[in-house]
Order: sequence, then structure tokens, then C-alpha cells
Amino acid sequence: MKKTLLLLSLLYLQLSGMGQAYFPSDQSTGKISFHKTEEIAVSKADKYNRVKTWFMNYYKISRFEDQFRVTKKGKPVYLVENKNKNSIAGRCGFYIMYPLETSGLVMEQTFVMFTMTISFTNTGYKNQISDIICFSSKTTSNVQDMRPPEYGLEAYNERRLNDRDYVQQYIIPQVNNSIRKVQEELSRNIRYGNLTEAGR
Repeated sequence: MKKTLLLLSLLYLQLSGMGQAYFPSDQSTGKISFHKTEEIAVSKADKYNRVKTWFMNYYKISRFEDQFRVTKKGKPVYLVENKNKNSIAGRCGFYIMYPLETSGLVMEQTFVMFTMTISFTNTGYKNQISDIICFSSKTTSNVQDMRPPEYGLEAYNERRLNDRDYVQQYIIPQVNNSIRKVQEELSRNIRYGNLTEAGR
């Protein structure tokens, strides 16, 4: 009887989680990361310079500057350049909005910050997005469910939050869509040169 109950409970857990969305995570660490690899017939030096220009424009014109002080004496604080120009990394960010569960009329805004590392080859590049951190205002609607003002995106893969409707309907789709947009914008700039200022 105990075995039957155990099997039924495991089956229920599997079926209840089947329709849910999760962020892609590394099985060994549980850390969320996004990857994009692309072949582009542009020289490695040109790819590097175009990505650096994209980062500089990104810091200059995005709302990321409103959330964090990302420049010092006119230079990006979070831009890490490789001496051999084989890779470059910087921090990026975007906002997501979703209604609070207690009231569909009250919206909460969260800033999502991540590190984007681009590694270059002679024929293409690899874009890796990692170290994803959320910054949100404290909610007082439910003391038991209050999140800290800073937490990893991995929290939304945990059952306690992943089961929530607002996570499935708003947070996961918005984050995935925003990551995709950043990757696509960077890809266009690598392929065609600096389009950042022209497209805004």
C-alpha cells in the first residue's frame, strides 16, 4: 500500500509539473544560463570592435544607467576586455512588470541584470548569458512571500515560485523575450556594424 501511495504521489508531481515552463539551467550547478552560437563571415577583429561599440552604446542609451552607476569617468565599469581580443564581457539589464497576486491592478517592477560574455572565433561567436540577478522592491502584501530586494533568477525555477500563475504568465515569458531581443540586437550589430543608435 505504501509503495502504491508513493508511486501515485510521484506520478502526480510529474504530471502537475509537465505544463510548466522553466528557465534553462545547468544540471550540476542549477545555475540559469542562455547560449547563442552563430557563424558570421566577419573578421574576428571586426566582430570584437562591433561588440565593444554595441556595449558602449548600450550603456550610454539604455535605462540600465538609471538603475546602477555603470560608468566612471566616462568609461564602463562592467566592461571586461580580453587582451588578445578573443572575448569581451559586460553587464546588461532590463525591466519586467507583472501584477501582484493580491491585486491585478497593482503592478510590480523588477530589474533583471546579467553578465553577457561573447567569445570570438575566426568564423563566428558564442554569446553566453549568466549570473542573472533580479532586483525588486519589497512587497508587503504577504509577509510570508516577501522576497529579498536582490535574488538570483534561479528562484523562479524553484517549486515555491514556479507554481505561481504570475511566474508562468508574466515573468518567464518576459525574461525569455527580453533575453532573445538583446541577443538578436547584438547579432545584427555584429553582422552589419553599429546599428544601435540608428535603430533607436
